[in-house]
Amino acid sequence: MANFNPFRPAYLADPYPILEALRAKEPVHWNAPIDAWIVTSYADCLRILQDDDNFSSDPTAVPSAFGGEVARKRDEAPLGHTTIMGNSDPPEHTRLRAVVNRGFTPRAIEAARAHIEASVDAILEEVPMDRPFEVMSEMAQPLAVSTILQHIGVPRADFGQFRAWSLALMRARAEGASTPGVVEAAGQAQAEMFDYLASLAESRDASPDEAPADVLSVLLGACDDETIRPEEMLTMLIHISLAGNGPTAMALGNAIVALARHPVARLELAGNPGLRPQAVEELLRFDSPTHLVARFARQDVKVGSRTIRAGQQVQVMTGAANRDPARFAEPHTLDFDRVDNRHLSFGYGIHFCLGAPLARLELQIALGRFLERFGEYEVVAAEHVPNFQLRGLAALVVKPGLAL
Repeated sequence: MANFNPFRPAYLADPYPILEALRAKEPVHWNAPIDAWIVTSYADCLRILQDDDNFSSDPTAVPSAFGGEVARKRDEAPLGHTTIMGNSDPPEHTRLRAVVNRGFTPRAIEAARAHIEASVDAILEEVPMDRPFEVMSEMAQPLAVSTILQHIGVPRADFGQFRAWSLALMRARAEGASTPGVVEAAGQAQAEMFDYLASLAESRDASPDEAPADVLSVLLGACDDETIRPEEMLTMLIHISLAGNGPTAMALGNAIVALARHPVARLELAGNPGLRPQAVEELLRFDSPTHLVARFARQDVKVGSRTIRAGQQVQVMTGAANRDPARFAEPHTLDFDRVDNRHLSFGYGIHFCLGAPLARLELQIALGRFLERFGEYEVVAAEHVPNFQLRGLAALVVKPGLAL
């Protein structure tokens, strides 16, 4: 286990045998090259995700060289020290989450259904039945981006610009001034984004009866009543617009590959639309795009038989937890009739994925429409993203077959 290396091509292609061996031999494993603990059992992963007293989501909240490096980069970046929900702890996380939850109510999620259906139909109608097509760039990624930006309230014509601003600001937060021009580009993006949001707010104030009930309206209202600051609103919009795109697109790609490899399950799902919700949960468990979640020990704490020291990083391997036989019977089997399927693909506890209901709806619709359109299909080529934190495909080429 001292040679556990998640960057090897074999791991990226299929990490589950390696993770199974690690969990059986050393479920709480210190990995010196990664400088982190690797936790692979469901019980331990669940415990850490719920234990906000002992584990922080913010690397700068604990004393460590890594946290110091992150803090330095944030010092250099515009909005660098503005709180991001995904990397924050109570009470700040609690305050911000209470605001943005209003944009992700069941009613708001259901209102997204028509847009998702229309988007999927428009994408699939452009795909000829007589040639292979690249799922990630032609379907999964544009669908994920358009779904979240539509839900936020960004006009379709501005999708590209809004995403470019967001990427520039997040890149500066991640890299600091290490790359020439990154901080300057982020500063310009911040100024232009504030001007843009001010213009949107002004137009909505001019016609309040026509203003949509979306995430942007929720956050603008919270700024007006000073529940959040403008910088927090901007950072929250950026975080929401980017955080779930990759995992949702990867979840769709992973599901399409899994169904290609399990034709009986594919036919079962294609012939039973009512099965889609539970099938999506099982597909998420079976091959989770969010393969790990990072936490940072606030103080010395014992997990299993090992003691994690204050400041050390913990990689909570949700992908491994979802295949733990102590929690899931026959975990390597794709079973749409599985009961009590409480996987960790959306995390757990206070950081449970904000957009999980939207992602679930998107996956149900996209998979259903995909199977209706193609029925039989063959995976021609698949290239995994070279990143062990996220498990998904950079490219996925499928050859359509016959519609059912």
